Amino acid sequence: MRIIRKIMLFTLALFFTPLIFNAQEISATMDFENAEANVAIVSNYVNALQNEDVQTMVAQLADDAKIYGLTGGPSNVMNPTQLSEYYKESFATTKHKIDENTSYAPIKVTGGINEGEWVMVWTTDTISSKKTGQEIPIPAQVTCFLENGKITMIAHYYDQLNVMTSIGYTLQPPSKE
Repeated sequence: MRIIRKIMLFTLALFFTPLIFNAQEISATMDFENAEANVAIVSNYVNALQNEDVQTMVAQLADDAKIYGLTGGPSNVMNPTQLSEYYKESFATTKHKIDENTSYAPIKVTGGINEGEWVMVWTTDTISSKKTGQEIPIPAQVTCFLENGKITMIAHYYDQLNVMTSIGYTLQPPSKE
């Protein structure tokens, strides 16, 4: 009787194993129902940035959106109100020009921890000082997560050292003491 139970349990485990592993199957596609609408939302945000239109930028965001990477790295997070204040200060002194060849890639991930609808953006944001005219090109990759027609998360990735050295900061090696 014990052997029969073990064989039955083994058979059931063998039968359900494919169901367990396939339940967490992860897939991604660029062809999904909201793809064009999501790109339009993110594009509206990017165009509003170039046009110094904070109100339109914030209108693309969910009320509880999280924005990473604008102030000192990916661990610093802003909410829409803080983002609004950040860009009001930025627009007072700088002009943003977004590369006309900006690329948008909508992606829908099914399964896993990244499940949901995303838009990836590759661009160069050339900022120029309104006072001096100095220009700093900033190649960037921006990742947006969207839910219910709103951006709920934005992560900015760019070369911060390039920006800092362009505005006069210097990098010094550590002391050898």
